[in-house]
Amino acid sequence: MLATTLKARAVPTPQSPYERLELARDFFHQFRGQCFWHSPRELEITEELIPWVAKGLRANGGHLGFMLAAKLRPIGREREAVECR
Repeated sequence: MLATTLKARAVPTPQSPYERLELARDFFHQFRGQCFWHSPRELEITEELIPWVAKGLRANGGHLGFMLAAKLRPIGREREAVECR
């Protein structure tokens, strides 16, 4: 578990919407076989799909995926508008 936590900490938290989108795209490709196997390989991850990527990581990505999903949380003021579910 310590190694998983260290891997998650090594991923920098995105500072802009562009970095957040790029991170979501990277996670989609890294975890495709584990979390997104049912999706087309060429699926274009857009801003609207970031919550779907985070949900897939939390649900099927194991401990590392759960930790990395937190990196995809909205940035700045956007974070305030997100409601709990």
